Amino acid sequence: MKAARIYGKKDVRVENIPIADPKDNQVQIKVKYCGICGSDLHAYLEAWGLPTEPHPLTERTLPITLGHEFSGEVVKVGAAVTTLKEGDAVAVEPLITCGKCDNCRRGDYNFCNRVFAPDGAGNFLGFSDDGGFAQYANVKEIFAHKMPTGMSYELGALAEPTAVVFEAIKRSGLREGQNVAVLGAGPIGLLTALLAKIAGADNVYIIDVSTSRLSKARELGIKKTLNPLKVDVVEEVRKDCPNGVDVTFEAAGVQATFDSGLKLTRRNGTFQIVALFGRPVTIDLTNDLIMNGIRIVTTLAYNNSFSAVLGMLKNHQELFEKIITKKIGLSNVVQEGIKTLAVDKEQVKILVSPEE
Repeated sequence: MKAARIYGKKDVRVENIPIADPKDNQVQIKVKYCGICGSDLHAYLEAWGLPTEPHPLTERTLPITLGHEFSGEVVKVGAAVTTLKEGDAVAVEPLITCGKCDNCRRGDYNFCNRVFAPDGAGNFLGFSDDGGFAQYANVKEIFAHKMPTGMSYELGALAEPTAVVFEAIKRSGLREGQNVAVLGAGPIGLLTALLAKIAGADNVYIIDVSTSRLSKARELGIKKTLNPLKVDVVEEVRKDCPNGVDVTFEAAGVQATFDSGLKLTRRNGTFQIVALFGRPVTIDLTNDLIMNGIRIVTTLAYNNSFSAVLGMLKNHQELFEKIITKKIGLSNVVQEGIKTLAVDKEQVKILVSPEE
């Protein structure tokens, strides 16, 4: 089969490789679409999150087939599979877990205690085991979620990034009628603002320096868009919310947005971190947090979220389809996909189809 495999920094090769039959607890899917994520970009540019020594659970090292935001059709089932059959349409939850440790048994399997890798390799398909930039992929039955009848495979590929945001909304404790600010209007920031609106937030502000990304936010129905290069963001937000917003979502991952996010959050409010930070940030714990009672909450991936996320995608299909800005074939994954995403702010979610 054809697959896009990463060998190291800036070294992705589309090549033909064999695929084994699924294990007893796996299904084999014919991949229909796989989204390109910002973390794929970091893997390509910096070799971030890749296994340079055997991963503690998968025992895999480079090369690895990239891609973790994917959907497809079940074409083979393992001997012990009971909940899926050939022909089922599924969205893949790409976590790698042991299923046996304390956190896994509690349902917090996104914090599996056995996935810590000395080299920092990620606990996802597409990083520490083969993912979805391929014609076929083997996935554990429990992580292949049957899609609602009639849902497109394109929307199925959006389930993974939407689940990231759903988990952040869940952990933030956001309640209907509260006010929200979102720092960053990339794919995750846009999805965060969108889900906050769906969850019943009142004022939803989204903040970015990219005019094209803010235009996309308005297309999604997020009317309160702010560009910090043009306005004083804190001043503008406090015109409607004089005490600040109830929940701020940090979806940019840099010091500047971290600092402004704290200023936007009301006293005793919640500062929810969604982004990963490439560099350490500095903070005045006493004056910025303790004296203001601000709670900083973090999240990593998701757990037990895919069923709810697929329901939301089903009920708002036309809205979520606007997140998809480009579809390409697997052979063009680097030039028209990863490299384009790095420089073209018009792009939000690029989907890769192995069939094209």
